[in-house]
This record gives sequence, C-alpha cells and structure tokens, in this order.
Amino acid sequence: MLLMGRRRFEVKPFVLRLLLWAVIVVAGAVALYLTISYAAIPLLIWLSPTLNPTLYDLGFYGGSPSQTYVSNGLSSPRTSIGKHDPDCDKGYTFLNYNGGSIPNPGPAILDSNRELIWKGEGFAVTTNLKVQSYMGQQYLTFWSGKKGGTMGRGVYHMLDSSYDVKHTVSAVAKGSEIEGDLHEFKITPNNTALLTFYNVTPADLSSLGKWKNGWLADSGFQEVDIATGELLFEWKASDHFQVNETFMTHPFGGYIKSIPFDFFHINSVDKDSKGNYLISSRHTHSVSCISPDGQIIWILGGQRNQFRDLSAGDAVNFKWQHDARWVSEEEGIITLFDNKEGGPLHVDGPYSRGMMLKLDIANRTVTLLHSYVSQYQTRTPSQGSAQYLPDTRHVFVGFGHSPVLSEFSLDGTLLCEVHYGAPWLHVFTTAVSYRAFKSAGWIGKPREPPAAKIVDDLLYVSWNGATEVEAWVLQGGGTGEHEEEWSDLDFIDKEFFEESFDLSQLSQYSRFRVGALDREGEILGYSDVAPRESSGSWWGFVLAVFLWGVACKVAWMGYGWVARHRGAGRRGVSWVVGKKW
Repeated sequence: MLLMGRRRFEVKPFVLRLLLWAVIVVAGAVALYLTISYAAIPLLIWLSPTLNPTLYDLGFYGGSPSQTYVSNGLSSPRTSIGKHDPDCDKGYTFLNYNGGSIPNPGPAILDSNRELIWKGEGFAVTTNLKVQSYMGQQYLTFWSGKKGGTMGRGVYHMLDSSYDVKHTVSAVAKGSEIEGDLHEFKITPNNTALLTFYNVTPADLSSLGKWKNGWLADSGFQEVDIATGELLFEWKASDHFQVNETFMTHPFGGYIKSIPFDFFHINSVDKDSKGNYLISSRHTHSVSCISPDGQIIWILGGQRNQFRDLSAGDAVNFKWQHDARWVSEEEGIITLFDNKEGGPLHVDGPYSRGMMLKLDIANRTVTLLHSYVSQYQTRTPSQGSAQYLPDTRHVFVGFGHSPVLSEFSLDGTLLCEVHYGAPWLHVFTTAVSYRAFKSAGWIGKPREPPAAKIVDDLLYVSWNGATEVEAWVLQGGGTGEHEEEWSDLDFIDKEFFEESFDLSQLSQYSRFRVGALDREGEILGYSDVAPRESSGSWWGFVLAVFLWGVACKVAWMGYGWVARHRGAGRRGVSWVVGKKW
C-alpha cells in the first residue's frame, strides 16, 4: 500500500495494464515511424530507383512521391514514364505543381529527361507558367495569388533570365473589386497583356428558377498595356450572353453574395492578327470570336452554335473545355482541351482529349482533324491544355487536374506520356497543374551561386535555374599560405538536377568547392566553400531498431507481470513508500 498519512491509496490492476499498453503503443508507434522513415521508404526507393509504373499509378508510392535535394533543400515529384519515344520534343516542360501530395507547391521547369531545372518558391498559389516574349526579350510568366474555388485573385509576374521579377501586371479595377484571375495571362505581339477577371455582381436569375435578386460571378477579360498599366479594352460575358445559356447547375449558387452563380466561366483568351479575340467559356460549352469593338462575330458549340459539323457531330460535342488557341488563322485551325466533365454531377463523356479543329468561317462549317487521348483514357474534371509544337509538329497535352502529360504526333498517335502522381487519385486533388507547356527557348542564368553541401564524405551540388551547365568540377582548397589556391580534383557530366562527388579518398583536403562548366568548358560560377556535416540517417535507423527492441521487451515483461499478479483481483496492488506525508 502507498501510505499518505493514514490513508491508503490502491492502484487497480486494470489501470496498470492500461498504462502499460499506452506505453507499448507509443513506443511501438515511434519505432514504426522511424523504421519507415529510415529503412522502409529508402529501401523501396533503392529497390525501384525509377519507380515501378504500375505500382506508381496505383498509388503504392503515394499520391505524388517526391524527392528532396540535399544541396539546397528543394523538393519535386518523382515522375513515372508511361510511354517513351526518342522522337518526342526535347524542349523544357513548364508546370505549376499544386495539390495535397505536392511538398512546397510552386512553378517548376523540367528538362526532356524529367529532371528538375528550376523550382520557384514563395509565390503563394501559382498557375500558368510559360515562356513569353515582351519587347524582344524572353520572360517566365505566371499568375500568383489566392485561389477561391475555381477562381483566383492575384497578379501576374514576369521573370527575366536571372529569375528576378521585372514586371508585375494587375487587372484594372475601375472602381470595382476586379483582380487578376488565375486562368489567363497572354502577351500579344503588340506588347500588351490579355488577362481574365471575375466580378461578383447582382443579377436576375429567375430564368434559372432562382431568385430575381440573385448574385452572379460575372467573368470577362481585359487588354492592358504592360508598360503603363493602362486599360485598353474590357469585355464582360453578362453583356453578351444570357444566364440561361449555361450548362452548369449549382443548387446553392446565386442566392447569397458569398456563393455567386458562375454561368459563363471564361478560361482562355487569344488574339488574332485582325485584332479579334478568341475566348473559351467552360460553362456554356462554347468558343467565341469577339470583334475589337466587343461584338460577337461567331460562336462554336453550346446552345448558340453557328457551325455545321462535318464530322458527324464529333467536332462540336466538346464539353467543359479549356485552352482554345489559334494554330493557323489562314487555314482556320484551332486547338482546345475537351474535358468532357465538369465535376461528378456533370459527366458528358468517357474521357478527356485534346482536339484540333478546322473552321471554314465563311461557310460556317467545322471538321475534327485529330483527337489526342491519353494512354489510359484519362478523364479530368477541370483544367487542362493542348499545345501545338511547330518545330516537331507534335501536340503536347496537359491533363490539368489529373497528373498526366502526353505528347502526340500530329495524327493523334501517342508518343510519350509522363505521370507526376497517381492518376486515379486525382479525385482527391493530390497532384495538379492547371496547364502544361513545352518550350526550347529558355535560358536561365540565376544570380545565386551553385549550392553545395557535404554529408558523410559525399558532396552534393546543384544550381537551381541554370540551363547551361554541362559538367561540374570539384576543387580542393589549400591551407595556410596556400589558402587561396584551388586544385581540380574530379570532373563529372551533369545528368541529374543534383550530382555528387565522393570525398572519402580526399582526406588531405579540408575545403572544397564546385565549379559549373558550360559546353565549351568555361566556368559559369562557383559554389561557396562547403562545410562538412554529418548525416543522422544511420543513427536514426539504429535508434529505430533499439526502440523496437525496447517495445518488444516491455510488452514481454508486461505480459509476465500481468500473469504473475492475475490473482490480485479486488485486493488491489500496494506499493509502500517509506516516507510519510
């Protein structure tokens, strides 16, 4: 018994058993976590360095398995190859990583081997990363801001080759709450910008069976002078389309201002050489041409379709589409991404596809030239893009809400497909890129030097954003009066985003740095001197094994103690403490 004055305190056996099991569970959980972190996951990656495509697509490695680089702490998804053809375009791929399984989301550039070239961080939510030309110079452009539902409020950044923000473009408010939307930012040959906006406004929704005094998420686009910020043109959907032309249903939308009804949903704007605007409206299933004075010239698809389909209905049956673009004005050829789904309540086809259409505008006819369907017939409920690549005459399709990137020959033959997440898990928004683009015309020259870090006699090196690095040279520094002298110790070709040098046989050197070499062998830049650090991976593994053994030992002792004291019953268990209180 435990004596507290003259009182007697008894601990019941079931309380001790409960505490014992709590200790076992906690110790086991910690040991299991450390085992998985330091043994199981590294073992799986070691056994499958390229990731088994079948297990990858089934989600065995997670929604979007990632890798973290030792040299700079950046992370990016580990991709899986569904199909490969050496004739695929060798340009860079431009994405905006988003989704619940993506660590540190942000804009990213990959090379033709799916290796990371650049990862941008610190921009909040981003979309629409691509290369565009302004005043004869190449820029990386993308939207950045806050996303709410299917819309966004933010600004558009333009980064130069050093990844410095040189221009920031905003929508022109004109006394309203208009901000730049995430769907579009297109620089025209006249050095102006096309951008989309959404604005909540009162509207009569009685034609939809809703209140007459309802709320509408009106959408439209602006053309803005980049240099001055001057508004050159503005167009709003509600001035030209009726709300009952929509195919969208939302039982709660439109009754209150915080949940407006989105009847039109503009998601792309293009401009032709005559000054006409090509716009895509997802919720009316239409692509329209707008004149420079804002009038509708023609409508393709939707309730007001003006084109006769020469492909037995397969040219105008696109639904919930994105990214309508001119390929050839002279031939009347456009591309778009046909989602065929607008969410679980709006499924209108078995799979999504890229489309190439030929329009005879004078005779108002349309023909489906080619369709572009992914390897496993992916259907994605939102986002997506279709890009014609003139150098190879291929078509590159990003499947938006589904982490699938596909490249096709012009006739629709699938050549290459890459996954940056498990496609079937896309319903949980695990890995998403609103659009995907390819371009060979980007040269990155970051201001920051290469990053180098030494862990356990391995020196890891990378240079975030550098596109011209062909090889790395390892140099060792002298000591004393020769401290400023550096000797070339090793060379390796750059194959991956991060490379490493083995320092185990170079104990005579205490200081190291790495130089980046271009294809002519000239130095592009040096890393800072890398200090030595020790990795805790093996200590973590040993600790996991130790804790697991402790947990098993505690469990065994606990079972023995319970067996020996099973007869204590109602008498309780008494521990005597000599000191009286």
